[in-house]
Amino acid sequence: MAIKTFRSNLPVIVIGSGLAGLLAAVSLADKTPVIVLTKKKLCDSNTQHSQGGIAAVWSSEDSSDLHIDDTLSAGRGLCDKEAVSVLSNKSKESIQRLIDLGVLFDKDDKGSYLLGLEGAHSIPRILYAGGDATGAEIQRALAKSASIHPNITILENSHVVEIINEGGQLEGVEYFDSNGNRAFIGCNQIVLATGGAGQLFQFTSNPATATGEGNILAYLAGAELSDLEFFQFHPTGLCIPGVPNFLISEAVRGERAVLRNQSGKAIMEGIHPLKDLAPRDIVARTIANELSKTPQSKVFLDATQIDPVKLTTRFPTIFNSCFKHNIDIRKDPIPVTPVAHYMIGGVTSDLNGRTNVRGLYVSGEVSRTGVHGANRLASNSLLECAVFSMQVANSIIEDRKQLPKMWGSVHDHSIPLNSVYSAHKNELSLADFQQMMWKKAGLIRNKESLVDLLDQLRNYPLVFNEDFTPEKIELHMLKNLGRLIALSALQREESRGSHYRSDFPENKKSFLYPITRTYSTDKHNF
Repeated sequence: MAIKTFRSNLPVIVIGSGLAGLLAAVSLADKTPVIVLTKKKLCDSNTQHSQGGIAAVWSSEDSSDLHIDDTLSAGRGLCDKEAVSVLSNKSKESIQRLIDLGVLFDKDDKGSYLLGLEGAHSIPRILYAGGDATGAEIQRALAKSASIHPNITILENSHVVEIINEGGQLEGVEYFDSNGNRAFIGCNQIVLATGGAGQLFQFTSNPATATGEGNILAYLAGAELSDLEFFQFHPTGLCIPGVPNFLISEAVRGERAVLRNQSGKAIMEGIHPLKDLAPRDIVARTIANELSKTPQSKVFLDATQIDPVKLTTRFPTIFNSCFKHNIDIRKDPIPVTPVAHYMIGGVTSDLNGRTNVRGLYVSGEVSRTGVHGANRLASNSLLECAVFSMQVANSIIEDRKQLPKMWGSVHDHSIPLNSVYSAHKNELSLADFQQMMWKKAGLIRNKESLVDLLDQLRNYPLVFNEDFTPEKIELHMLKNLGRLIALSALQREESRGSHYRSDFPENKKSFLYPITRTYSTDKHNF
């Protein structure tokens, strides 16, 4: 098929309505029509639930070199240094763009922006809003900007089920609309900004919408995926039986809260020089080890030494959420457990958000830019969304003028469907699947557990071929993504950052650079 230029009379399709999707849409809309597809309401996104803040080189005491060093250190040798440089050097510009769009970050009495400290940062550099409601404020401002822009059309309750790629040429997207009818929109350029996949696991800080569709949509369209074994588990989710694992922001530890066991011992003493502000993977595994000692073991986050007024004003969301469950964080320690939090790997992109599929761009948690390496530095996630969404918007406009000289080749990911597969594997419920993922591919993995997980998912069909319901589509995407994560985790025979293998507990010196893998039938037996 002949290579075609992108048609400027077609809209750009943005799939996803969090920070990554909406900032890309708003940044594009002055130059081209944009259609935003979101599977729920406009403000139903991971961004909406983000607490801690957004990292940036903002103060005169900070520098890009410091931020880059902190990011590289947290990434355990697998960060793409060039991508990290882009992230840090464009951080101030991106924050200013958000401010210009109406985001109201918290200020002190003199009108200067307040900066918080989080784990593995060498200096306070976290801007935040509403104390611990940063994501909700960003979502509010961007949703307002997108809703009033005359060149943006927003289609809510629209489940995308396929990106149409004909011989290397994107032709559009198919989706189920709000009435459950299958529909089609033609386009040559798509921004995939579908967020994360915390619903893979039994315990997660993510909302119910975080089901990983973007990765499978891209995979089926021929895109390259990489680093899927790196899934970050946040150390501190509220741990009360029968209550969702509400996130207790790392910023609470940034204000000097301490993790303690039932005896009151500070469990991070002697584990890492940064103690409670050590990188997340270390803190999460320390808590997990403490909880595994006995069935009755518990870990608490003790914030009682923090000024009570500061607790209620700096962390109003956390304070009120805990108070609803009879925990007054001013005087009561908070029971916590690690929870699935952030998908580090994803659809491989360059520094401008381009994938190997011509016309397909990615931004945010669905992407693998290389900035996080093996372990994401706290509050770099919202920053990644902001920086690379602006990169994507610039790329789309430039690519309409002239196609890049080099564009990757589409990969054949076709997997033959088995006509017969066992009922118990096909009909695995969401709850059973999540529990299985948590036990076999969660915080601590090994060959035996991963092989067993793959056996359970081996014969599940790749292509969605059932009657439409939102729940069926989400479960379908989750099962296929779980399979790819298990394959990735099985191949990396070492422990590094957020990927921990109990049968290979050490780092290997040969793993010093990002490893990009292409999934195809000649390499893996599904």
